[in-house]
Amino acid sequence: MPGPLPDPNARRRNKRKPNTPLPLDGPEGRAPNCPYALGKAGKKWWDFAWKLPQATAWNDGAIWFVARRAALEDDLAALDDGGDLSVVLGDLLGDAVGEEGDELQKTVNAIGETVGRLKALAGGRMAIVKEMREMDNRLGLNPKGFADLRWVLESPDDGEAQPAAGEKGKPERRLRAV
Repeated sequence: MPGPLPDPNARRRNKRKPNTPLPLDGPEGRAPNCPYALGKAGKKWWDFAWKLPQATAWNDGAIWFVARRAALEDDLAALDDGGDLSVVLGDLLGDAVGEEGDELQKTVNAIGETVGRLKALAGGRMAIVKEMREMDNRLGLNPKGFADLRWVLESPDDGEAQPAAGEKGKPERRLRAV
């Protein structure tokens, strides 16, 4: 025995949300003032982020979130900085270290690289990188986050929205690093 007929007035609850078009050129004007004191790497990233098309979709509350992401750039730079151990070892060994192809020089460079990797692991570099990836997802700065937020790039000449990554239609326009 067949079931009841479907209700003609029923609405889909899982209906796709419409895409939000973002201008390809990004926001006009200058970046807002950062609420945090940032170092060199953080300021550079802050200025970069506010030139992206995604910045047009960020509201006032996102400023603090973007600022935290910029501060992570400073944290990562602080972990990566701290002097090149191979240069320090070369100075300590003095004339014993020959030219770049010398075996002792290769050993000094290998020790410097190994200590640098250990310093990054002990300093929590991977935790910072993981947090950066999560924040990039939420800000729509990578393809997954961009698609999850249902953003599309709008072509500046005809006003037509470009399909998001993975959607059928016109080929996608790629963002260029600034």
